[in-house]
Amino acid sequence: DILIENGIKPKYPEDLKALIKKALKLRRHLEIHKKDLHNRRGLQLIEAKIWRLSNYYKEKGYLPSDWSYDPDKLRVELS
Repeated sequence: DILIENGIKPKYPEDLKALIKKALKLRRHLEIHKKDLHNRRGLQLIEAKIWRLSNYYKEKGYLPSDWSYDPDKLRVELS
């Protein structure tokens, strides 16, 4: 709220950005270690959190209504 009042609104909310970075790191790990089933399940859980959180932020107006989770596009934006 303080950042928004001062005109420094971040592009993505902090908790969503942290989850996206975590998912991108796991995707990079799974590209190398394809049979790592435990982390594959972890990625599914993290991406489910991203979907739920993005729906919440779309409802509240923090994200545009047409925003979607695209790991390839976000890898370029957040790196």
